[in-house]
Amino acid sequence: MNPDLFPALLAGPMIRRLESSQVYIWVATSKDYEITAEVYEIISSEEADNYTKLASATDTSTIQFGKNLFIHLLKITPNSNKFPTNQIIGYNLHFQNKKEQFDLEMLGLLKNNNPQSIVYDSLKYPTFFIPEKSSEFSAKFLFGSCRKLHGEGEDLLAKGDQLLVDNSRDISNRPDALFLMGDQIYADDVADPIFYLINQFGKALMGVNEDLVTVDKRLANYSSALHKINARKDIIKDMASLSTRKGSNHLIEFGEFAAMYLLAWSPILWEIAQEGNLYESFDNGFEKGHFHLKLTRATDKLKKLEKTQLQNRFTEQEKLINGCPTATYKIRRLLANIPTYMIFDDHDITDDLNINADWKEKVTQSPLGKHIVANGLAAFFAFQGWGNEPQVFKDAFIPGVKEYFKDLCGGNTEASYKEWIALIMEHQPWHFVAPTNPRAVFLDTRTLREYDDKPNTTIIEQLVKERAYPPQLVNEDEYKSITKQLQSSGWVERDPLIIISPTPVIGFDLIEKAILQFLPTIEILGAHVQTIFDVEAWRYNGKGLTNFLNQLSEWNPGNTVVLSGDVHYSFSATANFTFSDEKEMSVKQITASPLKNMSFKNFGTLMKITTALKQVLQQEFIYRFCDLSYLIQDTDKKSLPIEDFLWKEQLHYAQIEGKSIIETDNTLGEITFFEDRVENRFIK
Repeated sequence: MNPDLFPALLAGPMIRRLESSQVYIWVATSKDYEITAEVYEIISSEEADNYTKLASATDTSTIQFGKNLFIHLLKITPNSNKFPTNQIIGYNLHFQNKKEQFDLEMLGLLKNNNPQSIVYDSLKYPTFFIPEKSSEFSAKFLFGSCRKLHGEGEDLLAKGDQLLVDNSRDISNRPDALFLMGDQIYADDVADPIFYLINQFGKALMGVNEDLVTVDKRLANYSSALHKINARKDIIKDMASLSTRKGSNHLIEFGEFAAMYLLAWSPILWEIAQEGNLYESFDNGFEKGHFHLKLTRATDKLKKLEKTQLQNRFTEQEKLINGCPTATYKIRRLLANIPTYMIFDDHDITDDLNINADWKEKVTQSPLGKHIVANGLAAFFAFQGWGNEPQVFKDAFIPGVKEYFKDLCGGNTEASYKEWIALIMEHQPWHFVAPTNPRAVFLDTRTLREYDDKPNTTIIEQLVKERAYPPQLVNEDEYKSITKQLQSSGWVERDPLIIISPTPVIGFDLIEKAILQFLPTIEILGAHVQTIFDVEAWRYNGKGLTNFLNQLSEWNPGNTVVLSGDVHYSFSATANFTFSDEKEMSVKQITASPLKNMSFKNFGTLMKITTALKQVLQQEFIYRFCDLSYLIQDTDKKSLPIEDFLWKEQLHYAQIEGKSIIETDNTLGEITFFEDRVENRFIK
């Protein structure tokens, strides 16, 4: 692919961390530019909008990740030390190098009623506002996770754009921020129709082939097949020691991760593919030899069967991905107008990431597996993590990243590779506190897990092999670090608090029990229990859940809401906890089903009927307690222990729209904090 096809702007602008004293904006370009921002206070009246330029300074940090890929993070600070609050503020970006200069308007992004526009209503610029809490304004947040480009169902992230269409000037109803809670991309599950595109775009962005043979010499035997569709499943399993079950097109090279992010958040690569006629039909790709066939020595009948199966999969995925180009225009506009905070889960890097100690050890000891995880984390930093809390990426981190990718672009990473792998794999923290009101704590439940203590859960003890038991999702070091971050953020006891946990802290009781009941049968059949059922929910490790509840009790917030995704169904629950010292605490858990990856299809209706029937047959509340050995036990109200327990729980699931206590369709969550209550809804 000719890299000259890349326009100047590849993705963005995207508003990231937003505070009254500073705003961060993320941009991806194909060339190096000096970028400056202009900001305007917008006062609207019946006659017209009045734009007053605000004196400000722009400090731009740039990292060249590829010959044609530059990531910029702009820090805009007002000369007055504080931006106006509860007021719409517009911004424009100016790009300049030795050969050219332009702004967002010259790129055609500020034209109203244009599909490429990133502005709302009749406003001149993309906008943001900095909320200042008062009785007059409630706090409203959007949240979601699990967005697979070829996932089933409508892309609900695009629905967030419609909310801003309807409320672009009305800050009392306009969302304060967007929380993306994991699986923003699916690096381990890539659709056949876009894999060839991703590979070509990745090479063009980097301008050089990533020499994987230096990572693992055995890959020399796969040089002709490595970049073909359907070729990577055995490589991922046998050479990288990864456990994903859909790894036939697993991302490996950094350029591939970058291309996937650009396809997820921007229409630019979709436009290039369309205008450059880069899309391939199945027949065209098959004729050119772009597919890897496993049955090359089989009978003609088996070869034909394999081709038919590949064609059927390709055709089905092609239908599912068909709406992505159109949706990305809306998503780009949404991200240009709302501060967005993001944390990874497993699919951003690979399915089952660090699911247990055995998995982590095997992958760490695999050069290719470690390389893939490092590339996934580096891509997370570049496209997600950098804008969350930029000040934590300092000291040796940024220079180390720059040095490695400079060497990579030069075609020789021998001098910096080992240092870069260590830098990425050992970096902390990935967790952070968003400066929203209420404050939002984003937990890293993947890289700081605790594997040392075996949970006293009888069924799991009987089934799983040594060191393969469910982990504590957060360790003591992360709690200590978050406590310091909370304190420095201005948060104090009795303030409300939002916890972002990619997987629900309070799960859906019926389904979590059902998984445990199925485990003996699955184990007898010889399947790997943990990776099939993702046996890593908080409740599967009683000590880990207890440590979280104890930490939350020490923080002592006035109102606690946990937002989650991951499990592919929506529900809302309230849990009232009583500890052994008689202290009480209430936690509201809100879990959103995927933004685009509806997983249950017709089974979803059955789930709703089953849970509704269960709700009718049982009492309104579920009662549980954790004994002194960290075993979580079900009981009834009369049988709750008076002593010899760590905590007791009364759990209630709320109905969604007065119908069912569970929703399996794709949703975008919306939560609103009022002075005296919290309301949530699931947008479908």
